[in-house]
Amino acid sequence: MVQSNSLLAPHPDELLGSLLARRAWAAAHNPASFVKSMDLTRDVWSRDIDRSVNATFLEKFAEGLCIGRAQLDAMTVNSFLAQCGVPVQAIGFEPWITYVGLVQWARKRYGQMYCCRCLGAPDRYLRRDWRIATNWFCPEHSLLLQDCCPECRKPFTPYSNDELVLARCGRCAASLCGRESLSVSGCDLELHGHLERIWNDAFAGKPGPLCALYRHLSEVTARDPRFARAGEHWSYWRTWERAELLRSQEGRIMRLACHPSRGALVWCGYNRARDVREKPKRSTSMPTDPQVRAQLLLDLARKVRWPRRSRARVSQ
Repeated sequence: MVQSNSLLAPHPDELLGSLLARRAWAAAHNPASFVKSMDLTRDVWSRDIDRSVNATFLEKFAEGLCIGRAQLDAMTVNSFLAQCGVPVQAIGFEPWITYVGLVQWARKRYGQMYCCRCLGAPDRYLRRDWRIATNWFCPEHSLLLQDCCPECRKPFTPYSNDELVLARCGRCAASLCGRESLSVSGCDLELHGHLERIWNDAFAGKPGPLCALYRHLSEVTARDPRFARAGEHWSYWRTWERAELLRSQEGRIMRLACHPSRGALVWCGYNRARDVREKPKRSTSMPTDPQVRAQLLLDLARKVRWPRRSRARVSQ
């Protein structure tokens, strides 16, 4: 196995894939050949290693990067969420994380956010907060986070075509740091402070407010007419859509963050919120008359509300 002799040290809030991409660039490798030198196949990049990494990959990465396994595991989003009391799993739906829609190497969804000013820095890297669903702006520069190329609107794919290390789009070669984003308002800064307080409570062993906020947001998106045609769980929404949702619930977020007894809130579980518009199901037998049965099925079909899946959230 070839070990990485690069002196590039991981940042405290850096994602695992970001470190691999930076080490590969410093060693004059592309990401595929770099992981191959660690006795791994290029299939590593067809998995969301920023979310979680299995024990085999973790051992190979630790040996190749000369970094401890515990430190590498802490560079995944699941490690942070687990410390906040959030149930995590390797694949499938998971609370609070944004989804990138990996299909082999391609990313079909707009789940990877970035700050154009941060990518303009010489030592650019991906922050862990850029995969958390409650973030929509960079607190360091007070700029809205982006999730696509400003020119061709392709999702940001940091590990494909060196998009991260070059800070340019792999499709149209447009600069990802050349166009300034919109500044955020004072209300957004205050709201972000409340959310950060809730996350800090969860990290300190008090996950009750964070869990209550998740269940509240899920129930609001199920019954609020403003989000009736969203079609998907709010974790799949674009950055600006999630920002609109959080702004609409500023009062509830502030109460959860500032209530004196917020640390005493009981952890109530992360079950996906049931649609409150649904009525309890009743077990009834079908009529024997074919005409009556057909009419009943037609009446039932008229009541079905087919969810609308927004194509704007999936890249073509």
